[in-house]
Amino acid sequence: MEKAYKFYSYAKKHGFRGALAKTNTFLKKKVNNTKHPLDIMVDIQDVMKADYISRPYKKPPKITKNAKGTLKVAWVLSPLSPGSGGQNTITRFAKFLKQQGHDVTIYLYESIQPQSVTEATKILKESFNFDVKVRKIADYQESDVLLATGWETAYPVFNIETKAHKLYFIQDFEPSFYGVGSKSVLAENTYKMGFFGITAGRWLTHRVTTEYGMSADYFDFGADLDIYRAKEGIITQRKKKIAFYARPVTDRRAFELGVIALDIFHTKHPEYEIEFIGWDTSGYQVPFPYTNRGILSHQELASLYQESIACLVLSLTNVSLLPLELLAAGCIPVVNEGDNNSMVLGDNDNIRYAPASPIQLAEAIENVVIAKDIQAQAKRAAESVKTLQWSDSYTKFENIILKEVTK
Repeated sequence: MEKAYKFYSYAKKHGFRGALAKTNTFLKKKVNNTKHPLDIMVDIQDVMKADYISRPYKKPPKITKNAKGTLKVAWVLSPLSPGSGGQNTITRFAKFLKQQGHDVTIYLYESIQPQSVTEATKILKESFNFDVKVRKIADYQESDVLLATGWETAYPVFNIETKAHKLYFIQDFEPSFYGVGSKSVLAENTYKMGFFGITAGRWLTHRVTTEYGMSADYFDFGADLDIYRAKEGIITQRKKKIAFYARPVTDRRAFELGVIALDIFHTKHPEYEIEFIGWDTSGYQVPFPYTNRGILSHQELASLYQESIACLVLSLTNVSLLPLELLAAGCIPVVNEGDNNSMVLGDNDNIRYAPASPIQLAEAIENVVIAKDIQAQAKRAAESVKTLQWSDSYTKFENIILKEVTK
């Protein structure tokens, strides 16, 4: 009776959910008396030391390039993971800088998990085809440019005492990766540290400059046209197939929204085969027949895109790389409306935008498949991005760095 009264009193003050959470925490402690570490993805000492308000980062004077016209560029990454899309993009740009003659080093920040230099080097070579120097962040050597990547790496970059220019390679609005709480705040605070930002697409530059007063510039997205392309013979062989970028482990990809939209579409068009890509979804309840393709190689994805009429790609933060790759292969991307998508993808009539509502998304897919000129539709999509090259993005990225740090 006394315990029931305590529960009622706590619920009256903190709400029923708060009381349940309190009870759940108490029961967990009773069952397992181990103490959990603070789950913030950053070394606590780095957070405590990063006083960006009282001692903001001051940009050093611009430097003179060496006789070769190159720079020492240091990238700080969290432990490497095979197949990571974000790390794949980072290594693409780092590799280009190395090819241009710059001295490139990867530094490991192990707040998330430990990783040896040997293991990281192996992953870089085998998964990202990148042979580069790797060191622990504790072994940092003076450089001209020091680049933070994921938000958690911004803390050690801020704290390192160096004459290097500190820049921030931003691929997404990472505070939105979490519910409102400590991690979202800590991620947001990195935009207030005074670094110059280089962002993937103009939407992120617009957001960090207008909301946080950052100085920033952006590079455009590209596509590997040697891999993602629509061969003339394949365009005529489009199957009754729809693809879906299904990432249930990544909230910003709106997996559930997509499944509901495809359920509506399937009810009207059961003759269409639906294939999920991006993750193993075998453990999820899906209300219609589908093929679980999981994580595919670039070549396997290209083949799927060449066969499919449309692909549903949802992004609630920065846009995915998929829409441009789909267009290149002649597959029509169906994308949720929003500046985060349209500001990056640009004015391309071959992309089908729809409100982030299952009914409207299903209608957008239907409008693609009922078109009378599916072959011409695929050809127009491929033609619209035929001049798109990652090399232009790499060059702009290098020029941004040179402009920002050299005389």
